[in-house]
Amino acid sequence: MSSKDKKVIMKSLKKILLVVLISLVSISSFAKGIKISDEGKDFIKKQESCVLHAYWDSNGYSIGYGHHARGVHKGMTITFAQALKYFNEDITIIESSVSDLLGKLPYKYNFSQGFIDGFISFTYNVGPGGAQKSIFYKRLKNCRVVNGVMNEEDLAYAIAGIKISGIKCSQHKKRRQKEYNLMTK
Repeated sequence: MSSKDKKVIMKSLKKILLVVLISLVSISSFAKGIKISDEGKDFIKKQESCVLHAYWDSNGYSIGYGHHARGVHKGMTITFAQALKYFNEDITIIESSVSDLLGKLPYKYNFSQGFIDGFISFTYNVGPGGAQKSIFYKRLKNCRVVNGVMNEEDLAYAIAGIKISGIKCSQHKKRRQKEYNLMTK
């Protein structure tokens, strides 16, 4: 191989690498700005209710707006201000988790705020691991995107998966329907 051929190949490889790096940066930065709306926060608060004493649910002890942490224990009480503080901290964690999940998708897509709010509510309820293992997320990963436009039928099918994901009781079924309604508005 001549020196000229090597230079042409190296130049082509550099261009390819640059395109790949730009793609990776745009995909990872795309999802970094995911934020729940005030409407989404109000939705979660309404679904969770604020309980100022620790109570047992299917995932252990919870307090405030469905806050789970190692320090939550039987007999524990908090103020409303503490419940709001825990809620906002939990929302920040869940926003980051949803951003990560969307960043792992094999495509970049600008989802509606309703979709983001519904996805964050769902993840707040089932946890990041539950969201990642859900039928909804598995379907979302398989949506086809052509020229930056997501196949409408694929997206509708993925969002419909929310209605059957993470259901442990009848309340979850009602909540999933409401999350579906958020995602599709």
